[in-house]
Amino acid sequence: MLNIADTGLLKAALDKSDALAEWGKREFRNHAPFHTCEAVLVELSFLLGTPVPGLKLVERGDLILTFTLREESARILDLLNKYRDAHMEIADACLVRMTELAPEARIWTVDRRDFSIYRRHGRQSVPCVFPD
Repeated sequence: MLNIADTGLLKAALDKSDALAEWGKREFRNHAPFHTCEAVLVELSFLLGTPVPGLKLVERGDLILTFTLREESARILDLLNKYRDAHMEIADACLVRMTELAPEARIWTVDRRDFSIYRRHGRQSVPCVFPD
């Protein structure tokens, strides 16, 4: 099973003031290491106001960067065009693509609305773990 972290999980795990902090810490502790993409780290840096906590997770090996946007740019563009009305972001497109490349993957995300719409390989729902 490939565990993939979206920005919401990481923010919840790292930000004590986040409404989902308890969920984020528990899920991160129970399922790390997580895989993610650089776009998620950029979003996390913006939300936290600093890149340091996310990069510390990478340094510790709790967060693994396994996705290369350059190699997957054509498919990312396809996804962004397909979901342009939903205003899909690059990070979300990368995560959906990661699940296409690893069929057993699941994404931990707080973004139920968008990830309930997205499909991998055109028709398959994207396996996700959401907060209760």
